[in-house]
Amino acid sequence: MPKILIADGSMTVRKVAERLLTTEGFEVTCVSTVEEALKVLAKERPDLVISEAMMPDRSGYEVCRFVRSQPTLSGTSVLLISAVVNDAVVREAESCQADGVLKKPFQGTALQDRVFELLRKHQVSPAPAPASAETSAAGTAGSGKVYRVTEEQLQTFRQAASRIRELEGLLVQERERAAQLAKQAHDKMPSDARAEELERLVAREREQTARLRATIQAMEKAAGLANTGLEEVARALAELGRLANQAGRGPGTGDSN
Repeated sequence: MPKILIADGSMTVRKVAERLLTTEGFEVTCVSTVEEALKVLAKERPDLVISEAMMPDRSGYEVCRFVRSQPTLSGTSVLLISAVVNDAVVREAESCQADGVLKKPFQGTALQDRVFELLRKHQVSPAPAPASAETSAAGTAGSGKVYRVTEEQLQTFRQAASRIRELEGLLVQERERAAQLAKQAHDKMPSDARAEELERLVAREREQTARLRATIQAMEKAAGLANTGLEEVARALAELGRLANQAGRGPGTGDSN
């Protein structure tokens, strides 16, 4: 797996570049200063170095000059990135023998395309001149790294990156589904609370209805008793009237004929 070193003072740029390249199957190391980049290069041999032209501590041109000065890094490509790409930047990049300058922020797949281009550019080393076995062995021992990425390997990386993007899509779907379930569970709790509140309201209404019904029944009973009393009084008055009429006629009172 090709190794890429990214040196940039901006965390955002580092994160974006790292994501763009790891999705293509590359092993990426990120640093924020020239000093850190030089420490990594002193111990490791990346296949490509991507360095910001101007960083807070020193310039990315120094990173490129360091790479070009090390026999063990002679096969390592260096791509400079800069927010400003003008004649002065291009001349400085050429003077330190950088492999190119890319403007940031990156547009589309510009960074990925440039990385693949540089890796393909150095994938085949020149054939060695005829020499004796001893000379060949010595040359091999003292030479820089000959390993380069083949087109078949690049295709494998692309396929792996495509699978990673597919899995990331599935992960996003699962996260959305989990969020929906969590929302449903959250919404269900207020619904239960509302149901309990409605049950309390219904119970209260039932109590009030029962009290009203009892009041109405009591009033109806009282009204019934009152009606009964009035009827008895009316009957008594009617009887008294009848008796009074009889008394008015007197005993023996009858027709004059």
